[in-house]
Amino acid sequence: MMVGFVHTLLLRLWRRLEKVLACTGSVSLDDEVYLLNRSPKESARLNAQHNFLVDLIGGKPIHPAIPIENITAIADVATGTGIWLSSLITAPKVHPTDRLYLHGFDISSAQYPFSKDIAPTHEFHLSTHDMRNRFPPKHRGRYDLVHLRLLVGALKEEDYLQSMRNIFELLKPGGYLQWDDCDTTAFSTAESSPDPFILRMQETVASAAVNLGLCPTAPVLIEKLAKLVGFEDVSRQSYNTIDKPYLHNSARAWLVQVLRSLLPKSMLGTGEVTEEKDAVDRTERLVEELETRCRNVLPVVNLHVVIGRKPLSG
Repeated sequence: MMVGFVHTLLLRLWRRLEKVLACTGSVSLDDEVYLLNRSPKESARLNAQHNFLVDLIGGKPIHPAIPIENITAIADVATGTGIWLSSLITAPKVHPTDRLYLHGFDISSAQYPFSKDIAPTHEFHLSTHDMRNRFPPKHRGRYDLVHLRLLVGALKEEDYLQSMRNIFELLKPGGYLQWDDCDTTAFSTAESSPDPFILRMQETVASAAVNLGLCPTAPVLIEKLAKLVGFEDVSRQSYNTIDKPYLHNSARAWLVQVLRSLLPKSMLGTGEVTEEKDAVDRTERLVEELETRCRNVLPVVNLHVVIGRKPLSG
């Protein structure tokens, strides 16, 4: 099946480049690694993809495995535009509590809503904070639920452990972690005969991830580290679009848009191009062809949800 083929291909690519990096030493990078950008257009894409990602995991922002009856304080780390937190307010019957304390954190405020007054019936706050650093004392032990989503393109593999420890500190005893993320198979398609054009774009993104020190198997690592730092009842559940015909068109649109966002920095990261304008121009040409080819493919969009509970004591 195509999924297995692409997964094997990308993992082989990872291992090969990993050996190269081990021999040559790590590349010099800026402190922050982020394959996307923070333009208004990218913010609109993040907001548009939200409903698709929620539908993919069952239709509600908070995973059904997490009891919500007593939740009063929720943090969203790497919140981006704040769309996940906002959906807790706007979606009917998502949460039974009349008033919530909602707090979004992100390393950059560039994509925050223009007005913070979007939740008149709830406390809604947005702060700039790098999750790799400990959160201020006033936030430690404050939250019943901490949510994260799609850090695979933003967090170096070496930074996951400290980030997980910092997240653990945010939670009250008995509080829950929900981390939604994907790996390199997220861009796979379900066809038996791989499309070389799509494979080439997937390889570009995977190569850039390796060069930048990102983790191609993030959900597995997240699950492992959640257990390591002390979470209990840790589970990882996987979702894809194969058995969800009502999401197939959305999945095709998602694949096109996410590759449009990922490819420019990926090309720069692999050295395929050296100028940002050239990367954007080449991406637009590729995306035009991709839109045509996507009419006949089914993106799999593997999304994993890792859930864990902080112990009540200890």
